[in-house]
Amino acid sequence: MSVSENRDLHRQVSGSGWGFTRISGQTLLCYGLIAILCLLVVYPMVSLVYGSFASHGGAADGGLSLANFSRIFTSGQFWLAWRNTLIVSTGSMLIATVSGVGAAFLIARTDIPGRRICEVLVTLPIFISPFIGAVAWSGLGAPEVGLLNRIFAAIGLPLSINIYSLAGIAMVLGFYMTPYVFLFTSAPLKAIDSSMEEASRLSGQTMFQTLLRVTFPLVTPSILAAGLLVFVLSMENFGVLAVLGMPSQIPFIPTEIYLKVAYPPPDYGYATVISISFVIITAVALLLQRRFIAGRTYVSVSGKSYRPMLVSLGPWRWVALGGLVLFVSISTLMPLATMVTASFQSYWTTQFTNFTTINYESVFSRGLFFRAAWNTLFLAVVGGLIACVLTAVIAYIVTFSRASGRHTLDLLSSMTVGVPGVVLGVALLWAWIRVPLPIYGTIWILMIAYITRFLSFGVRNMSAALTQIDGDLENAARVSGANKTVAALTITFPLIRESLLSSWVLYFISFVKELNTSVLLYAFNSVVLPVLIFDAYFEGKYPEVAALGTGISLFILAVYLVSNFIFGLKVGQKAG
Repeated sequence: MSVSENRDLHRQVSGSGWGFTRISGQTLLCYGLIAILCLLVVYPMVSLVYGSFASHGGAADGGLSLANFSRIFTSGQFWLAWRNTLIVSTGSMLIATVSGVGAAFLIARTDIPGRRICEVLVTLPIFISPFIGAVAWSGLGAPEVGLLNRIFAAIGLPLSINIYSLAGIAMVLGFYMTPYVFLFTSAPLKAIDSSMEEASRLSGQTMFQTLLRVTFPLVTPSILAAGLLVFVLSMENFGVLAVLGMPSQIPFIPTEIYLKVAYPPPDYGYATVISISFVIITAVALLLQRRFIAGRTYVSVSGKSYRPMLVSLGPWRWVALGGLVLFVSISTLMPLATMVTASFQSYWTTQFTNFTTINYESVFSRGLFFRAAWNTLFLAVVGGLIACVLTAVIAYIVTFSRASGRHTLDLLSSMTVGVPGVVLGVALLWAWIRVPLPIYGTIWILMIAYITRFLSFGVRNMSAALTQIDGDLENAARVSGANKTVAALTITFPLIRESLLSSWVLYFISFVKELNTSVLLYAFNSVVLPVLIFDAYFEGKYPEVAALGTGISLFILAVYLVSNFIFGLKVGQKAG
């Protein structure tokens, strides 16, 4: 605990006269939240570290040793998996950065036609699970049988795509990471004071020179931060790496963890050491990312009245529009159209005939479908609500209160940022498999996993909203006789109700798509839809997978559109 927190606690528990007064309610709440986060975050991570030293593959009676580290660091498979993971993540980062920054510049700073529609199209992949996108691309780019390869062969083009390669996997990840770079850089591009660009033009610089020397240097920190974020997200994306890497036996770190845990005989010691190395690399990348954005804000409204200067492309604006539409078509619309088409075919073929609804009938007749659908909705609705309330209260204590321990609470709430989903799944396995509570193998461990995985996102989102609320509003309520709880519930939280609703919707969408932790923690009674799709894919039932993928993608998109219509939810950057 920091010196300032000790000083705050001393002021709250000591007083005149008897030398002791009761601890404030906010301090008690703060320490209660710290206890919850220790259970959600610290305990699983400590269990993970313990598991890395457990010998005999993690057996309870094996004792502690460095055997797992020695065994893994001398394993060629371990280093090959890291090599492939870093290559694919770097390729994804480069593709997403170039395409995301390019799209952000065209939409935010040029006179390209239909900018609002283009923005919707570019951000569309956010509402499609990359795992489902990978399944769609497997139908497009599989060697010989993929739709694109069949089309190339039919028209005599000497082209071939192998989506089950490092380049193909990097391309798919890059396509589905592009919206993150776009959202991270479009706001800073819009916020640039045009007077600086005008001064450059008046000094004799051309528009191109102004862009290179003024515009892009001003947003370089945002570009670098977005690139590092994409690098981390690509490394931990188990779904894409499994769907496109496992059929061709290309090892990656997330798939190695999954294979060591999910298939008998399980090797928990191997999986935990890999997981710890994974956490270290992602933590370093995220620390670099935070360094680039530390102390920077993305302000789009200031005291000065100005509008961003739009670059006139002249007749080239239609070429730019065509290029942007072509990119969106290749990266998003074409795989979606392929998946939808395949869902209405009895078997996968390029001959678009014999359309049928048998795949949707088969989906509904699957024994686990309704169980998986119910579990998914329960986790998304109830789990999202619990996560929303928990993160709002944590953000309030950290941002608004003087409670002792608030800095510790802030630190604990940000710890999960650098923990990949599959690593969290392994940590929770170690944490709860030996506890005599009936949690492991139930839907409750999935709820714990989902809330823990997206905890940091929610706290940052709520903190950003709370920093816009003037504390004097609560003080005025206190002067009128309201206590702290009443002031918070009647003044502060109603003022951020839009952020609360948007957080719940985004939690809902994230929980519906979550595969990384689910694939390691589910049991027969707690199966969820992403796991059902994952299993059906590796059973070779591509048309059924297409039907399930189409259904869940349309459902997520419908949730967003309804939320946008009712609550005004917008996709945008959550700086922080």
